[in-house]
Amino acid sequence: MIHSMTLRSNPRLALFGFILVILPLGAITLYPRIPGIMGGLVLALSFFIDYRLFRFAWPYLKTKVVTDESAITIFLAGGQEAFPWPEVTLSGKCVPQAKGGKPFVFVYNQGKDRIIVIPYEYSGMRDLENTLAEKTSYEVFRLSPGQDIRQILHDRYHADKDSSS
Repeated sequence: MIHSMTLRSNPRLALFGFILVILPLGAITLYPRIPGIMGGLVLALSFFIDYRLFRFAWPYLKTKVVTDESAITIFLAGGQEAFPWPEVTLSGKCVPQAKGGKPFVFVYNQGKDRIIVIPYEYSGMRDLENTLAEKTSYEVFRLSPGQDIRQILHDRYHADKDSSS
C-alpha cells in the first residue's frame, strides 16, 4: 500500500498552495501601481520567493511510505530507506502529551540503530498502523513533555552496551 501526503491527509497543503498562488497574483496586481524599476523588482522578487518556496517543498511533497509483503520502504527527500519486516525491531505510535504535540508513527531497526519517524500527515495512517501491528512488534507510547522516542529506544536497546563499556 502507498501512503503519501494528500490534501485530505494534510489540510495545511491547501494553505501552502494558496500562498504559492496569491504571492505572484498580488505582485501582478501591484505592478501597474508601482512605477518603473521598483514595480519590476517587486514582481521579480515575488516570483523568486514563489519559486524558492516551491523548490524547498517539492521533495517533501513527493515523500511516501510503501508497504508490501516483504518490507516497508520510506521514500524521503534525500533518498529511500527500506526495512525488510524481519529487520524491524519495533514499530509504534507516539502520542505526545505536551500541548501542541502531534502523533506520529515510527519504525526502528536496532541492527542499523535507525529510526524513521512518519508524521500523521500521510494518507491511510490507520492502515499503516494495522500493517505495522500485523508485521512487527508494535507499541503505543504516550510521551510526557520532554520525553523523546529516540531516548526511550536507546535506553531499551542499548543500555547493556553503555553499561559494559
